[in-house]
This record gives sequence, C-alpha cells and structure tokens, in this order.
Amino acid sequence: IYIFKGVGWGLIKNEQHKKKNYCNAYVLFISTAECTPPSFASRNVVLTANHLSTQSFSDGSTVTFECVIGHKPVNLKASRSVTCEQNQWTSLELSCTRKSCGSLADFLNGRYDMTGNLFGDTAKPVCHTGYMLAGKETTRTCRDQGWDGRDPLCESVKCSAPPALENGQLQDEPLDSYDYLDAVSYRCNTGLNLIGQSTLHCSEDGTFKPDPPKCVDGCLTPTIPNAKRIGGKSPPYKLGNFIEYKCEDGYTLNGDASIVCKANGWSPEPPQCIKASKIEIIYFINTGFVIQCHK
Repeated sequence: IYIFKGVGWGLIKNEQHKKKNYCNAYVLFISTAECTPPSFASRNVVLTANHLSTQSFSDGSTVTFECVIGHKPVNLKASRSVTCEQNQWTSLELSCTRKSCGSLADFLNGRYDMTGNLFGDTAKPVCHTGYMLAGKETTRTCRDQGWDGRDPLCESVKCSAPPALENGQLQDEPLDSYDYLDAVSYRCNTGLNLIGQSTLHCSEDGTFKPDPPKCVDGCLTPTIPNAKRIGGKSPPYKLGNFIEYKCEDGYTLNGDASIVCKANGWSPEPPQCIKASKIEIIYFINTGFVIQCHK
C-alpha cells in the first residue's frame, strides 16, 4: 500500500491482505497556509506589476507595493513590502498622498481660477475685464508629471458693428469694429420717440449693452404705482396727448399731475405717489400746539 505524503509514494506493509491479489491505495492531502492578494486601497497603493496577476500566495511569500499614479510616499523610508504569515499579511508601512503641481502664476492679461494644486485638481483660465480668450477655452489639470497644457492668450475685446435701429440711425458713421467700452448713440427719425437707452457700450463679452432702444410713434403708457388716471385719453398715446393723474387714498402726489407726450417722451417726467405721513396734533393748554408726523 502506498500513501501520498506530498513528497512521493511509500510502501506500507499490510499482513491482512498479503494473500490477496490486490492492494489498497491511500492518499493523504496535506493543506498548507496561503494568502489571497493583499489590498491596502486606503493607503493609495497598488501591487507592483510582477504580482498583479497572482491569485494566491504561499506562506512566507513577500510582495511589494508602490504608490498609485499621481501620488508619492508620505515617508520615503517606509517599508514597501508585506509578508504572508499564517494566512494573513503583515502590516504595510507605505502610505501615499497626492502629488502637488504647485500654483499656476497669472498669465498676460489673465489669471487661473483653481480648485487646488494637487493631483486631479483643475485650473480654469479667466481673462481680465476687457479681454477675452483667443480660441477654445481649455481647462488645465494637475497630472502625474505636473500641469498639462500651457498658458492661453487673452486678446482685447472687440465688438462688431452695433445693431441697426428700426426707424432710427446711429448719430455717427458705424465702424467695422469697436474696442472695449467704446460707445455708440442712436437717434430716431423725425416725429418718433426714442424709448430706452440712447447710448450703448461695447461690453466685456464682445456685445453692445444694454439692448438697443426703440423708435415709436408716440409715448409708452407710464407705470405709476398707487395712481389713477383722472384726465386725458386712454392708450395708445400720440404726440400731443396728455394724462392727468391722482393718487389713491393714503398717498400724496410728488411731481406734476399732468404730463404731455412730446417728441422726446413725456414732459415733464411722470409723477410718483408717495405714502402719506400720519399727522398727529397734540394740543397744549395756553401754549398752543405741536404737530408730530408718523410714517
């Protein structure tokens, strides 16, 4: 009879079966200690390449770790190896932290809006007021070897010709382009009123602001909170039309009650209705009285 001991076969005497024409075979399986692949993810480490494909490690095996990409050892002298001992791994000393790319300096006519300067952080280029990025905006990222990309170019803002005005025109001849903060002014054709801002400026985004005005035949209906019309015609209002206002109870009129639609709009400016003050009269015997006002 042979028994497998893990190192070979051996003959065992068996008097009971010596006269029979057969033998019994016995196999002895001996279990040995081993470890599964180690993992220390919280330390930002990974097994070196020569151990990555191994599924199990025998007792006494030693493996080595290295920092994951974009990270560096917290302590350069820390041990990078662990050993399989009785089905478990020894403690790992190596621990890694994100690499620093350093801060990016301001570039010509611009700066960076950074989320940080460690691996994976980003830096968005921002041009100074009056300048805009030339070409496509590119956000830079802190990589394993430092910041990717390069400084962008910020050019002076230019505005194209301003929008045309229906029933009106620019006061000066239009140019092909305008620099940041350059101004243009509009005027309406004779007999029309200009509603809105007559002057526009080339803004930081390369457009003229505010929106261009409108030229209308007459005047827009005034909006006066807490007032009611007591004279004049209802809208629309043409040149020469007038409106007379009165404030609601509890409010007093500030301005002229009557306004007229003229070539440049309402004249005078529409009035306002202001909340009236409460007047309390206190009488004093033989000394007259005083008046106290309360809002």
